[in-house]
Amino acid sequence: MVKVRFAPSPTGHLHIGNAKTALYNCLFARKTGGTFVLRMEDTDRERSEATYERSIMDDLAWLGITWNEGPVRQSERLELYAAHAKLLMDRGLAYKCFCTEEELAAARQGSLGKGEPPRYNGKCRDLPAGEAERLAGEGRAFTVRFRADAGPIAFHDGIRGELSFPRGHVEDLIILRHDGTPTYNLAVVVDDMLMGITDVIRGSDHIANTPKQIALFEALGAAPPRYAHHSLLIGADRKPLSKRHGATRVMDFRSMGIVRAALVNYLCTMGRNTAAEIMDMDELARTFSLDSISASDNIFDREKLLWFNREYLKRMPLDELVEEAGLGAHEADRVSAVRENASTVSDLKDYLNIFTRPELDERVLTYLAKTDGAGEIAREMKGLLSGDVQVSFEDLAGIIGARKDLRRKDLFMILRAFVTGRPDGPPLKDVFPLVPVSIITGRIEAYLNRHER
Repeated sequence: MVKVRFAPSPTGHLHIGNAKTALYNCLFARKTGGTFVLRMEDTDRERSEATYERSIMDDLAWLGITWNEGPVRQSERLELYAAHAKLLMDRGLAYKCFCTEEELAAARQGSLGKGEPPRYNGKCRDLPAGEAERLAGEGRAFTVRFRADAGPIAFHDGIRGELSFPRGHVEDLIILRHDGTPTYNLAVVVDDMLMGITDVIRGSDHIANTPKQIALFEALGAAPPRYAHHSLLIGADRKPLSKRHGATRVMDFRSMGIVRAALVNYLCTMGRNTAAEIMDMDELARTFSLDSISASDNIFDREKLLWFNREYLKRMPLDELVEEAGLGAHEADRVSAVRENASTVSDLKDYLNIFTRPELDERVLTYLAKTDGAGEIAREMKGLLSGDVQVSFEDLAGIIGARKDLRRKDLFMILRAFVTGRPDGPPLKDVFPLVPVSIITGRIEAYLNRHER
């Protein structure tokens, strides 16, 4: 039985790269009929916050990710980690280290001075048991270190193939801090072992941790899970995706009007060898396989994401789109008229101002100021629309189009300016019947008042 987990640290809001990891695990579980566990790695007492945990869970739910178990919190499992650290010490596979931060810093500098990597020098590794007990009895602070005697470690990565690490890659890493809390690698191994995790799908930034965790699994007498490390998201500058590239949190994309299905689809298809582009969650799960995931860098292409979003806005049932935008059913006709032009829900709402706001876009005012005859047409339009007879767009365009002193392009730009208040947008024939006459004449009057001052 397949069992996977997503294990964020609640030290911040859900990053888009972590969302990709969560989706991969969710799809893998669905594809295999397995179990998906949500685990909060919250042993960082200073930075972990309940607010972030709630935010992460809210974003996961919004993405359509559900979990079968959890949330499991590492902060509620400290006794388990301490017990397994003691088990390793009892087996001679871990030991107490009394080195101070100053001593460790000096040792690191000594290694660097010799042109060697900054590693622990093993000062307390072979400390006699009696001496260790004496120092502990005196109240000396200590950490617990894993006795790493592992030779070369190799494993099959479900995405990257065979990976190997030479002897000495796994140093005597700390597994319990001075305050008795576990470090990342011990907590992860104990949790994965006790929860029966069969497959770990995570970012490539964890590759270096994998041999350490395999060594810990072996020391505890347990078989490690299968590992697969996907590429991290990077910006166009090929640097890790960060705030300097713009929005990076799921909540940011939600607030800018990216619909859930578009974001999920984009994250799940980028970096995958798949011909299909638009797929729902069932299709994504059905077609998901680790073999289809490329190990190459994943450049986060915001324009591609917007393409996905535009496609979903076009294809979404009208009633669902109206609900997505938080609008009432009475807005359906207007939404239908502008949806083809919108890249985001925010864009959609902006285009709806066509029907409600008499103000003119500054770009429109600049254009009108440079166009001869705009004032005359404005007055002519006002006269036609102020009459008792209802005027169709064809009537309006036909009457004004009879003028020979304006290019057809300029004519329609002027008409667009007053009908929509902006220089771009949906076809005029689609929106004109939906714009109240009072809004159009309000725009005309605003222009004339400004133009004729």
